[in-house]
Amino acid sequence: MLLTVGDVDGAERALAEVVRRGGAHEAVQNALIELMHCASFRRDRVGFARWRDRCEAEQTRMPPNILVDFYLKMGIGRARFGHFDRADEFLDTARQLATEAGLHEFVFRIERIKAGLRDCQLQCTANAAAAAEPLPQSDAVREVSASLARFGA
Repeated sequence: MLLTVGDVDGAERALAEVVRRGGAHEAVQNALIELMHCASFRRDRVGFARWRDRCEAEQTRMPPNILVDFYLKMGIGRARFGHFDRADEFLDTARQLATEAGLHEFVFRIERIKAGLRDCQLQCTANAAAAAEPLPQSDAVREVSASLARFGA
C-alpha cells in the first residue's frame, strides 16, 4: 500500500523489517518480491538484481500464487529497465503458471499488462530519440558551458 501511495522509502523499510524478522516463508517471500518491485519502481538496477537473486533462492519453495507474482514483477521490472523482450518472456511464464494453477485474477492482470507492453516500448523508444537530440541553449547557458569546459581542461 505504501508503494501505491508513492512512499517507496516507507514501503522498503516495512518490507525489510519483515525480511529481517523472518517468520512464515510466504510472508518473507512476498516481502522479498515486493522489495524487488520497489527497486524497479525506483529504477535501481543493482537493488533489483540483489532482491531478484534473493527471490530466486526461494523460488523452489514458493507456492504457485507467489511464484506467479515473482514472474509478474520480474516482467514489470525488466520493462522498466527497457528490456521488453525479456519482460514479455517473464510475463508469458507468469501467465502460464497462473493458468495452470487456476489463478484467474492473475491471468487477467498479466494479459492487461502484456497488452500495454508494446505501447510502453514505443513510448520509451520515442522518449529516447527525443532525449538524444540536443536541446536549444541560450547564450547564458552556452557561456557557462564554455567556462566549465575551460575550467575542466
